[in-house]
Amino acid sequence: MTLHRRTALTLLAAPALLSAAGARAQEAYPNRGMRFIVPVAAGGSADAQARVVAQRLAERWGQPVVVENRPGANGIVAAQAFLQTPPDGHTVFATPSGPIAINPHLYRRLPYDPFRDFAMTSLISVIPLVLVVQPSLPANNLQEFLALSRRMGDQLKFASAGIGTPSHLTIAMTRAMGRGGEATHVPFGGSAPALTSLVGGQTMAMWDAAFSAAPFVRDGRMKAIAVAHTERLALLPDVPTTVEQGVPDLISATWMSLAVHAATPADRVRRLAAEVDSILRVPELREMLAAQGAIVRGGTAEEFLQFARAESEKWGRLVRETGATAD
Repeated sequence: MTLHRRTALTLLAAPALLSAAGARAQEAYPNRGMRFIVPVAAGGSADAQARVVAQRLAERWGQPVVVENRPGANGIVAAQAFLQTPPDGHTVFATPSGPIAINPHLYRRLPYDPFRDFAMTSLISVIPLVLVVQPSLPANNLQEFLALSRRMGDQLKFASAGIGTPSHLTIAMTRAMGRGGEATHVPFGGSAPALTSLVGGQTMAMWDAAFSAAPFVRDGRMKAIAVAHTERLALLPDVPTTVEQGVPDLISATWMSLAVHAATPADRVRRLAAEVDSILRVPELREMLAAQGAIVRGGTAEEFLQFARAESEKWGRLVRETGATAD
């Protein structure tokens, strides 16, 4: 065979070889264990959802998926740890909404930009907030509570999980709509101490995730007034939504999601998103997450990016209206 003919055959074969190499590279992901970095402590709804998805991914891919909790500074500690890992899709930022949609508006000197540094991958679920109050409070539905709030003004003590959290900003949302009164905001360092204050009578009301509040509602230590969403929750099926109670613009939820490094190869982002979407279609898993007060979502990475941008704009407006800052 002449040199010219060998060269021609090599050139013809090159695209096929490159295509095969690309296919092998795509098939190799993941080629080792994965890690989920979660910016909250173990035991809450976000942590529980991260662990459920991690377990299912491990079963499907035959690779271990370790969940690492890195609470602190509204998710900044975990985000910085995540960004120090290689951008190969083997480390995932499993995060609720705060670090992506709220922190950029709450901190003037945030050490990351979620839409520059992260590739939004999967929206696991939305977690509507529930209005819970002391059982002795003379309000049994949302309209009665809002009227009571206007009458009481700053005498009504509203607990929250902290400055700039969804539980705080939902109070501001109600006020901005001209629905509620000028309640006194009492921030705490998390949902658990805020709920404890409500049970103990130091505060009177709180917007919180159903996963945390439901045990107190069931045993009568709190009264659930409304779910801030269009759909009722399987966890609290008897609690009507804000829409049902004539306040359709009062919609508030945190959410759980997965993101990877912005520099992660696009085919890996798409593959991870598709795998998670497939996992979230399993009826057993949907029921499991519904039992945690979540409404399952899924979808593509592109759909999640659009959702995250819209959520960031919404929460940003509320942060500006409240003047909240964490610096």
